[in-house]
Amino acid sequence: MGVSVLYSAIPPGSTLYTRLQREKALSILVVYLFPYGCGIFRFFEIEPEEINEILEDVIETHQETFGSELEADRVIAQLRSELRLTRQAYPGIEDRRASLEKSSAEIGERLSQELSRRKVANADEIVEKLMFGDQTLAPTLLPTDESLGLISRELVSEGASIFRQIDPETLFARDEGWEGWCLDHLEQWRDLYLSADEKNEEILVGVA
Repeated sequence: MGVSVLYSAIPPGSTLYTRLQREKALSILVVYLFPYGCGIFRFFEIEPEEINEILEDVIETHQETFGSELEADRVIAQLRSELRLTRQAYPGIEDRRASLEKSSAEIGERLSQELSRRKVANADEIVEKLMFGDQTLAPTLLPTDESLGLISRELVSEGASIFRQIDPETLFARDEGWEGWCLDHLEQWRDLYLSADEKNEEILVGVA
């Protein structure tokens, strides 16, 4: 059934976005925390015990980057602040997210088939990029396999244009089983592209 793919919109004009491209400790923190809770912008809303356990793990794993406990605490505090400020400056950013839980392979296959049927050139390649991004977060700081995917502003716009032309119910049936599961995820994913396009945002991608 495939992997789970997680998505979260991010405003390229935000201070958070700028700092993630420049500060390795901050970008490592976001990459590591990305799969937990209900999205990166809600990470600090989960149970305090779980938060502490996850943070201790990332600090221990990347001790050479974080250095002292004091320095690690400083980076964590800065991330908290940046997430809060981004939510204030871009209302609803914490809810502009989606997940394809074990459904990405099936959704990708059917979307590729539909685009091919519509005579779209390089349909498989387009869908691959829509699903996993055309860039990576902080490419000058993190290796590709240790980073998050990034769906550029241009690709968000292209994806939104594609999704506006496709009714998800032509790809999956609305039922109580596997088809309905995939349909729910496809609609969520489609809605994220449309809202991110409307607000000129990019999209972070993580695979869990």
